[in-house]
This record gives sequence, structure tokens and C-alpha cells, in this order.
Amino acid sequence: MDIKNKTIILTGAARVGKSVAKMLGERGANLVITYLHSKKEADFVCEGCKEAGSQAIEVRADLSKAADVAEVVKEAKRAFGRIDGLVHMAASYPKTPWETLKEEDWGRTMDIIAKSTFLLGKAVGDELLKNKGDEVRSNGGVTGRVKGKIVTISDWSVLARPYKDYLPYNAAKAAVEGLTIALAKELAPYVTVNAVAPGPILAPPGLTHEENAEVLSKTPLARWGGPEEIAKAVLYFFEADFVTGVVLPVDGGRTIG
Repeated sequence: MDIKNKTIILTGAARVGKSVAKMLGERGANLVITYLHSKKEADFVCEGCKEAGSQAIEVRADLSKAADVAEVVKEAKRAFGRIDGLVHMAASYPKTPWETLKEEDWGRTMDIIAKSTFLLGKAVGDELLKNKGDEVRSNGGVTGRVKGKIVTISDWSVLARPYKDYLPYNAAKAAVEGLTIALAKELAPYVTVNAVAPGPILAPPGLTHEENAEVLSKTPLARWGGPEEIAKAVLYFFEADFVTGVVLPVDGGRTIG
């Protein structure tokens, strides 16, 4: 799908989201940036997209609430007339040690990560199915139509090597992978749904020299990838029209390390 002049909802504009927004904006997509607390980052991303020649708006939303998700859809259509894609990056990463783990930790994390993926997938999926879509041509003829794209964000570790002290997070991200595959089946053949599973992309603040060395020793490519690698993966899923239901690790080989 050519994303020029297409409207894409991007949730989460901080850190890696900035690079995703930049790459999509440079290719002419209209962006709807959602935020909950990071208004300053959303403002910065919107301005950057406009400087790159694309259009962008921001919408404050709690994506674990159906009413807020509906408002995001409404504002996207009001601004640009239609919706062509979704990149759902907004999430939380709370440390929840076993000794202090409570039901509230589970509910809050599942709402922010998994429930929001369901709500957005359903609301945006319904809108995408309304589109006429772009023709897909093969062997000299039209073989199908692509009406939209959805890209979610998982984590390289959640199924094979879940992090200790992050049980609700691991479960919620595993649910994202399950939802990605289920949405791909529900929305086929007109909408593709795929997930990116990042590995060591950005070193977290406060990482010690010893911790950094441990990460690199377990990563075959022996470096942090940088946020542009996630942006490339997201762009690939928008441009590839015969790929759906895929969870793509972008992890420097960490899954085999």
C-alpha cells in the first residue's frame, strides 16, 4: 500500500514512536497522534511531521476506554475524512515483583496493553473495511484489494524468555500476539494485521555498564538496534501486501542468542 496521503493512527509518540512517526510522515502519510500524558512529545512529533510536508493532529485519549477510542476515530475522520491504518505502540512497562504482585497490577497492565489492542483493532478495523481499497495487481490483472493495515507492537521475549518480575506485562504482550493473529484472520482478505517484536532497541535510562554488557553478550549482533529499525519494520508491513498474521522479531538475533 502506498501510504502517501493515507491516514494512519499512531498511538504512543515517545521514544521509538518518534522515529516511526518521522518515517511515515516523510512518506506523506497523514498522522493522528494519540497521547495520554505526553502532550509535549505529541506536539513535537506533529510539528516534525508538518515540517516534513505531511499533515498531523494530536488527540488525547485513554485507549483502554471504548469512548476514548471512538473519539480518536471520530477526530481522525473529521480531520482527514477516512482512516487507512493503525500503528498501536502505546504501552506501559511496570515492574511487578512476585512478592508485591496484586490483582490491580494485572488489571491495569492488561487494560493498557491488551484491552486497548482489542478496542482499537475492532474500532479501526470496522473503519478500514469501509474503504474501497487499493487494487493489488499480479500477472497483469487485479487479484485483490487492500483496504488498510494494522501494526501492533509485541516484545521478543514474552513467549520464549519472559522477564522475571514483569508477569502482567509478559501476559499482556503475549495477548497482543494472539490478538494480532486473530485480527488478521477476522479482517482478511482486505486488511493485513502484523506485529513487530522489538528486542534491544534503546538502552533504558540508568542502565549500568554491567547490565549493558550482559545484554550485548546475549545479542548475536552485539549492539543496540536504534529506533529506526522498528520504523523500518513498521514501514515494511505497510508496503507489503501479501503478509498478514506475522510477528516479526527485530532483536539483533536475541531470540537465538
